[in-house]
Amino acid sequence: MTASLSQEIFAGLVEELGIVVGATIDATATVSAGVPATGRQWVADVSAKGEFNGSITVVLDHAGAAAITQVMTGIEGDIPDEAVLDTIREVLAQAVSALALKPVARGAKLAVVDVTSGEGRVPEGEWNAHSIASEKMSAPLSVTTWGNLTVGKPAAAKPGPRPVGSAASAPAKVAEEPESKLDDRIDVILDIDLPLVVRFGRTELPLKTLTRLGPGSVIDLGRSPDDPVEVLVSNRVVARGEVVIVSGSYGIRILDVVSQRERVRSMEA
Repeated sequence: MTASLSQEIFAGLVEELGIVVGATIDATATVSAGVPATGRQWVADVSAKGEFNGSITVVLDHAGAAAITQVMTGIEGDIPDEAVLDTIREVLAQAVSALALKPVARGAKLAVVDVTSGEGRVPEGEWNAHSIASEKMSAPLSVTTWGNLTVGKPAAAKPGPRPVGSAASAPAKVAEEPESKLDDRIDVILDIDLPLVVRFGRTELPLKTLTRLGPGSVIDLGRSPDDPVEVLVSNRVVARGEVVIVSGSYGIRILDVVSQRERVRSMEA
């Protein structure tokens, strides 16, 4: 990977990190050029798979991370390391997910692998250093990024020999799996216990809203009480039904189910 493209990825990650920090503390956060963090640090490893392969190292200074945590949690005095670690993991995960959707990431799968405490980590190779600051933060967050990334392209499939008389443009036929094979599989797995989940609804909330949840908070799922609930196995919907009371406990009366083929696929997932 060229140095300029690596720099774009590092800069893009810090830009997304600044956006997430601003949303987390509910204030404007500015990103500017900075210097590598010194003293106590937090070192995060971010893996890259797909179009990019390798890893990105993100080093954040402890004072800046603690300042963000203090605004988020309202903790006075010394901030526990566990709280700082939780903050770093959360904001980095959000930033990495956002970066993966940007054109510069080319659809690569990015994930925060680990976050550890350290001191005096020196940048390696091509690196970027930035500072993220806000009026609400008692200290700016110093962020240094570098990594070892290579461009990975899937190998092109080599064409095999074509039978004499076959047409080059003939589409490949995908054989349908016989129903008898599905029945055989069901016989094998009928005694396996699987977790069944009933989903009343789902929604998406901003990170700043999630950090403010507490006893008495109300979350609108955007559904009517008369709407059917979903029954899931292995995170796949297998049926829909209505809530009933059975011997003083909640139960589900099934209204409709998906096909047998889809239910088998759910059990195999």
